[in-house]
Amino acid sequence: MIKNNTEFIFNDTPTKSNPIMNQKWVKRIDDYSNYAKEYIIHYKKSLKGNSISLSKYPYMKVKWEALGMKLEKAKKRGLLTGEQIKKVMKIQIKIVNTCCE
Repeated sequence: MIKNNTEFIFNDTPTKSNPIMNQKWVKRIDDYSNYAKEYIIHYKKSLKGNSISLSKYPYMKVKWEALGMKLEKAKKRGLLTGEQIKKVMKIQIKIVNTCCE
């Protein structure tokens, strides 16, 4: 009887193929992309001396980095698909290219 209960618990744990968990990571990647876009906008404006962007830029950077760390942990744990990993890498390359201009 105990064995059956244990199997039930383990069968209920989320896996990569779980659509609910997959949607969670899709949402996080979309948020990551949106923060990256805002980060780039405020970064460029702050270089020109825009005072509003100078105040928003650090906040956007912190949020972008926090989401990036969550996605990196998910990648290490195997929770992201190949397509999701590619999308995250594209976003990161965009940031690096912007900062190197």
